[in-house]
Amino acid sequence: MIKALILIAVLALAMFVGPVVTNNPGYIKLVLAGYVIEMTALGFAIVLLAALLVLVIAVKVVKRLLRLQHVSFNFFRSRRERKARHAFANGLHAYARRQWPQAAGQLQQALQAGDFNHEKRLLAAYAAFYAGDTTEATRLIAELAEDDPGRQYLEADILLHQGHASQAVVHLEALLLHPPVDPALGQLYLRALQQAGQWQSLLAGAGRAARDHWFDRASWRQQRFAIYPQAIRHLAAEAGFDQQQDYWQSLPAKERKSAAAALGLAWAEADAGQADAAEKRLVAALSLTDIAAAWPHLRQIRLGRSVLRLRKQIQHWLRDNPTNGYLFAVLAYLAEQEGEQQQAQQAWQKARQYQPELR
Repeated sequence: MIKALILIAVLALAMFVGPVVTNNPGYIKLVLAGYVIEMTALGFAIVLLAALLVLVIAVKVVKRLLRLQHVSFNFFRSRRERKARHAFANGLHAYARRQWPQAAGQLQQALQAGDFNHEKRLLAAYAAFYAGDTTEATRLIAELAEDDPGRQYLEADILLHQGHASQAVVHLEALLLHPPVDPALGQLYLRALQQAGQWQSLLAGAGRAARDHWFDRASWRQQRFAIYPQAIRHLAAEAGFDQQQDYWQSLPAKERKSAAAALGLAWAEADAGQADAAEKRLVAALSLTDIAAAWPHLRQIRLGRSVLRLRKQIQHWLRDNPTNGYLFAVLAYLAEQEGEQQQAQQAWQKARQYQPELR
């Protein structure tokens, strides 16, 4: 409709202006270096337009031959692009330094020209959110396509940061219904379930993560320790953990037999007053390579005096690994369980000596 109106307006203008130009075409005389050029104003306009067209074509041919397609000869455009690149660099530096207001401002300025607008908008939205400007972050997100994985991840991540874990779970569950699943969304889904305290769903999600390979092998080995101990312990505290339940039996056998799952089962047994059974399970399941990942959870298990077998295992490993700080940390924990505070303090000093980051 708009195009038709524009066409009618142009035709009407031609009807009124055309006769005037034809009856009184105007006159132009150019004198240059002894040469005199005379023509009508209309002819001059046609020649000027033709010269501009030839110039544009020539510039395009030269840029193509010299492979300068990305070089702009427009001064104002080049200036905008330089400013946008400079703002993008400053925005990235501010983002890395966690200077969120500056990062948000610079990254939004970088959107004025140049490439990587999708990435700029994502980073600007995150920076605006971290700076406390949720309205601006939401506006930037809304400019992305609804099926954009970056937008989907960002919306759920913001919900998590705002403490709306249950809403994030609902949002992500809807996205995970449509394969292929973006592994990053799957990883965020597990984190949302943990924050929401939905432990049965977390175990079901862990099984799906293992089957669909949401993590690489090394990352999943670590991730198990972030999922199973807490999930099993909380389920046991809520209604008693039953290994015959569907949420457990639906897990792959490898997951149910993992050291992380055994750690969670031992934790639940210890909380139920079965410290001896818990110790036996730990001795049977844990290997030397598991100790570092298991330590944050192991230190919270109350074994009391049921630590003899585990102590012998740790001492055996120490003979071949005398500088492993995590082994000394476990020895300190075992000494505390038996009430041997002096031995615990000595072992803890060794642990900090070899592993200063231990807490």
